[in-house]
Order: sequence, then structure tokens, then C-alpha cells
Amino acid sequence: MVFAGGLALSPLADYLSVRAAHGLGTAGGDARYSLFVRGSMVGGLLFLLANGRVKLSSWRTALLAVVAIVASIATCAFGTMSSAEFAQQAVFILKVFSLFVCLAALSGMSDGQLEKLEPIVRFTLFAYALAIVAGAVFSIDMFRSYWADTQIRSGYKGIVYAQNEASALMIVGLSHGLLRVLKSGWSVANGALVGSIVLASCLVGTKAAMAGAVAMTCSYFYCRHRVPQATFRALTLVAALVGIALLAYLALPGVRSAVDLSLQYFMYQHDHASDGGVLTMVLSGRDVKFSNVWDEVAKDAYVPLLTGGYPVVRYLVEIDVPDLVLAMGFPVGIFYLWAVGKAFLYRESGVVPRFGKWFFIVLMATACTAGHVLVSAIVSPYLAMIAVQVKRAAQDRRAGSPRSNEKVGQ
Repeated sequence: MVFAGGLALSPLADYLSVRAAHGLGTAGGDARYSLFVRGSMVGGLLFLLANGRVKLSSWRTALLAVVAIVASIATCAFGTMSSAEFAQQAVFILKVFSLFVCLAALSGMSDGQLEKLEPIVRFTLFAYALAIVAGAVFSIDMFRSYWADTQIRSGYKGIVYAQNEASALMIVGLSHGLLRVLKSGWSVANGALVGSIVLASCLVGTKAAMAGAVAMTCSYFYCRHRVPQATFRALTLVAALVGIALLAYLALPGVRSAVDLSLQYFMYQHDHASDGGVLTMVLSGRDVKFSNVWDEVAKDAYVPLLTGGYPVVRYLVEIDVPDLVLAMGFPVGIFYLWAVGKAFLYRESGVVPRFGKWFFIVLMATACTAGHVLVSAIVSPYLAMIAVQVKRAAQDRRAGSPRSNEKVGQ
């Protein structure tokens, strides 16, 4: 009930946060209703889990979070981080580890309970995707990805606070929908969910959302079919998307102006990228941010790389792995990434365990380029849902159980 309630209220909380950020609410831009809802959900789950039987692996994961927060406390005590920055950094770390809280909660549920959560998961993903589509169709300024006085790029993030988080959510949401198809076949509900998220991914306006949608759909093909058939289907998909995009560009003035605006932005980035060139354009300047942060870390003899506690909230690289290592330290960061990989990677064969491997590759590729995946609280419940389904399918394959009914699609 705690998990379902928090998940169901998330779209409303995100909408209120976006509304407040645009100055339409009485609280102004400082209101973060989403932080309250997700914080209450994670706090409630922690309370319930702590009062039950806690696995040793969960205690080890909790210890990693404690070590990371203690490192930030030490940095604050030495005066190199303000109290306000420490509060933000603590929230950052708790968001990072909220994945394992959700994972522990879902792991303790039966198959029947997980199935009861599915309608809520689909409803919330529909809400996020449809908000993006509605923003594009009705030109809702509040739902734009880039809403400065001068629009530098086109795109719509819907009711998600930041466009990069919207990209990560679309990738993970599409993965959840495709995983449902692998397990139960195509249906009206599964088709509608997958179709709406693919459309929304094309409208966010970020490279990560579009590339992630294509990557996950191709991953689905390679999980379901042999290599020749999968390659043919993947090439057909890419060709179809390119054809549809060209037709839309030529036939719809609104699409043409939006594409031209984004192309102008990327060309400007390329022309002013100095030594970074194409890499700076592809990473949207994140390599420059990393270089600036690296110079700051060098002034401290690279000690934060080992101990953590670097005030990443002051100036995020916006690439998950460097931000995690600087906040938690290299040893804790390695253990954290190992735990994430362990949640999705299994030796067992079968379409669902194989999908888990492909999903982890796309997930880490996104985390190491566009960021906002492992450090996003909005994505964590859906990541945990995918991880639990992959784990149980792998366990069924190991035990030879027929519980996971992986259908051969029509």
C-alpha cells in the first residue's frame, strides 16, 4: 500500500512541482511536492523494512549510504561545504540509494502482489507519456523541456521537473513495457503503453530519449529473435522512424520549425565547442563540466576520489558515474555500481534474463553520457520493478519452474 500510494501520487506531485517552478503556485519555484511524496514513500518503506527481517545484503547496502553521508558530514565540518549544501547532498545520496529501498520492498512481495501493482505502474507511465504528447500537441509552455525567454531547443518534458529525468524515465518506462510484452505477449494495453512512450521519447527533444528508445526496441528484437531476423527488424524500425521523421518535417510546419531550432542549437554548440569538438556537442558540454570539476578535485590532491564528500550539488557534472564517485568515494561507488549490476545481470538463459543484460547495457550507457538515471528518484521504483521481474525469471529458469510464462509473440 505504501509503495502503491507513493507511485500513484507521483504524477500529481510532479505536476505540482512543475507548476510551482513556473510561478503559478503560491509557493513559487521552491516547492518540491515530488520530494515530499517520494521521501514519504521511501521513509515509509524503510520503516516497514526495518521492522521486519532484514537481509545481510541490505545491511551492507545501508552501510554504503551511511559512509557516503558521513563523508559529506566531514566535508561540512571542515568548512568546505555549507549546511545548505550538505542538506542537498544528503538528499542526493538518499535518492541514489532509494533504488535499493524499492528493490527490497518489491522483493518481499508475492507474484500476486506485484501483479496488482502493474495497473498503477502502467497508469503512471501513461500519465507521464501523455503529458509530453499533450504538451507538444497543445504547445503548453509549462511542459516545455526548454522554457527560457528565448527557446534554444525544442522539446517537451511534460510533468517531469527536468528534461534529462524525463529522458531517463522514458527509457526505463519503455523497457518496462517491452518486458511485459516479452512475458505476456502483445495486448491492447501493452501496445498502447509502448506506443505512447515511443512517441513521447521522440518529443522530449533530447538525444538520450530518442537514442534510448531505439536502443531498447532493438534490444527487444535481439531478445525475441535470432540475430538475422532481429537485425532485419531493427534496420526496418530505424528506416521507418527516419521515413516518418522526414515526412513530418516536410509536411508539418510546426515540426519543421522545431527541428530547425534544435539543429541551430547543435550547430552553435559545435562551432563554439573549442577543443571538445564533436564530443562536446554529443555530451552537451558535460565533458567541459567534468574538466572543470577535475581541476577543482586536483587542488585537493584528488583526495575526494577516495573519500567522497565532494560537494557535487554545487556543480554537477551531470554524468552519473563521476558524480557518484565524487559524492561517495571510489570504493563506495564501485560497490554501489556492482550492486546495481547484480540486480540485472544473471547467467541464466531465457528472453527475460537476456533482456536484463541488454537493459543494463543501455542503462549504463545512458548513465555515462546523459546522466540523471541512477541519481533520479523518479526512475528508482520502475528500475526496481524491472529488476525484480528479471530476478524472478532467472530464478525460475534455474529451478525449471513454469511460473514465468514467457510467451512466443504472435
